[in-house]
Amino acid sequence: MNEPKSPPERARGDLARELPWLLIALVLFAIQQLAIRRLGVSGFQSDLRRGLFLFIALAFVGLALHYRRFLGAWIMAAGIGLNLLPIVAHGGLMPVSYETVHDSGAFPAITRADIGKQLGNGKDILLNARDVHFSLLADRFVVTVPLYGTNIYSLGDFVLFGGAACVVVQMAASAARPARHRPLPDEPRA
Repeated sequence: MNEPKSPPERARGDLARELPWLLIALVLFAIQQLAIRRLGVSGFQSDLRRGLFLFIALAFVGLALHYRRFLGAWIMAAGIGLNLLPIVAHGGLMPVSYETVHDSGAFPAITRADIGKQLGNGKDILLNARDVHFSLLADRFVVTVPLYGTNIYSLGDFVLFGGAACVVVQMAASAARPARHRPLPDEPRA
């Protein structure tokens, strides 16, 4: 007889089924971060860096849609899409205006001389505000996060973070929900 599984048993089964997808996501994220932080900002390395970033961002949209049963996955895919609009419009780099960087006070080493250059430790290109396409979607919101520091985020980043939080809450709620008893074919339905 098929007895309903307890929440811990069901959660272990779900994790075993999802573990390969989660590992793929982690490996892709690690590759993306290594590319952003270790590849050069000019020539072939810059092209490879941009290409890897865009390819992996699209792969993340696919992974998010793999988890489409979670509302948060759709929200995450939307956040990535919001980020991709200005990134694609700027040749694979997320625009950030010099004015935003300067006014934040968080990056004193970045000067007007850096305008038009890809910033070395990220996916950003520094531009004058008037040169930023999709400026509402560009990196423009200065936020200080405890234990991390100050950074500049886009609307898409916030949507992505909200979607990730939503997925975590949805996964926790689904693991805590008691299993529903499904009647066997010869059992009378209530």
